[in-house]
Amino acid sequence: MKKIFIFDFDGTISNKDSFWLLTFYSLGFFKNIKYWIYVLFFFPFRKKSQLKEVFFKNFIGNDINSFNHLCANFISKLSDRLIKESFLEFVKNIDKDSEIVIVSASISNYLKPWCDKMDFDLISTELEVINGELTGRFSTPNCNGKEKVRRIKEKYNLSEYDEIHVFGNSKGDLPMLELGTDKYYKFFK
Repeated sequence: MKKIFIFDFDGTISNKDSFWLLTFYSLGFFKNIKYWIYVLFFFPFRKKSQLKEVFFKNFIGNDINSFNHLCANFISKLSDRLIKESFLEFVKNIDKDSEIVIVSASISNYLKPWCDKMDFDLISTELEVINGELTGRFSTPNCNGKEKVRRIKEKYNLSEYDEIHVFGNSKGDLPMLELGTDKYYKFFK
């Protein structure tokens, strides 16, 4: 019996929004406050994906190697406190032949090191890099809502699976949840 387990990241298996934590980690307290004031003043009605691009364009340097180093440190220092214990206990009981996939609007720069360590596959938002430099824009559409479904179907032929277990916690996960033979909304506490 072939099984796939598809998990949203932020709020589903994490305790906090990882983008918010990344802004604090990368900028420090005072620069982070400056960022949020800047965003709320100049971009009060923008989508979260647009606010992320503002952050990456205006508050993160353009050196991809430095940024990837920062992201690796961020996730290694915070993953023990960020990931819900109930999720970690749950995945221990998934048989080794099953696919485990994290699907997230968060960026791959910090999710990929954690997913590699956990032996999970990853589908996420990607930052644009040109000639080794971050542009501050996304190279893929923000991986949320229907985009999650499109990206999952692009990578996996779901008709090959007998069981499709999908986990989410927000409105942006509802289209993805519809893919599941088994759907779990706000499952992990």
